[in-house]
Amino acid sequence: MRYYELLYIVNPNFEDDKVNNIIDEIGNEINKFKVSIINHNIWGKKRLAYPIKNNKYGIYILLQFSAEKFDFLIEFERFLILNKSVIRHQLVRLDEEPAKEDNVEPVVEKDGLPKEESSEKPKDDSKIDPVEEDKVEKTEKTEKVEKVEKTEEVEKKEKEEDK
Repeated sequence: MRYYELLYIVNPNFEDDKVNNIIDEIGNEINKFKVSIINHNIWGKKRLAYPIKNNKYGIYILLQFSAEKFDFLIEFERFLILNKSVIRHQLVRLDEEPAKEDNVEPVVEKDGLPKEESSEKPKDDSKIDPVEEDKVEKTEKTEKVEKVEKTEEVEKKEKEEDK
């Protein structure tokens, strides 16, 4: 038994019904080859590393399945390439059987940051400690002064070397 994992990216402009239809379509296509699907989960909408077909975001979907034979993979990948809804895909062979996952909630990004890393600014400005603001401003100013002093020292050394 061989185990495979397919990660594919769908156009982010599609509504939920259209995305579910695409998932069903890909699931039906792979079932034609008599494989058993282990997981088929939506990871959610995420920012792409670079624009693909003028899209900055994409809906990531993970499909894990097992198969006895591997001769169908060429035809299945051709199907994915020709499917206009899938903007990118990657199919890899796994060494071990993946664990069955139930009721996985998609992770939705906010402002290009993952859910757990998103930092929201406080709504009320009075909650910000003014002392901390002064410290931040002072550290920025001292960093600039230190940079200027270092460049002046380098220039002095260069002048001495030229003499």
